[in-house]
Amino acid sequence: MIKTKKSIRSSKSLDDGTRILITRYVPRYIKKEEQKDHWDKWLIDLSPSRALHRKYKNGKITWDIFSQRFRDEIRNNEKSMELCRQLAKESLKKNITLLCYEDDENLCHRSLVRKICEQMKN
Repeated sequence: MIKTKKSIRSSKSLDDGTRILITRYVPRYIKKEEQKDHWDKWLIDLSPSRALHRKYKNGKITWDIFSQRFRDEIRNNEKSMELCRQLAKESLKKNITLLCYEDDENLCHRSLVRKICEQMKN
């Protein structure tokens, strides 16, 4: 199962499984020696491009436009698609929790990544 309910600030729990950070930047408030306590893997290729992220955060595009452009970025990047295939396969055996800064999973790219991965299970 791929989970997206938690942000990087959420407490770790046993049912998280493998915790995967999918941001372009490592959180500044987490020291390098503490990173292993917050996530198991960091997959930068499953994050939005800097330009797309900036446009959304600055209010220049809506969530709907961001969502479509982000899906296009992922689908047009073979490395990102391979990572999604791997996560889809891995999630059949154990839990995976995708992490980002956003508290609301419905307005976060991690929910979009989960959907892409789930489509690959079929």
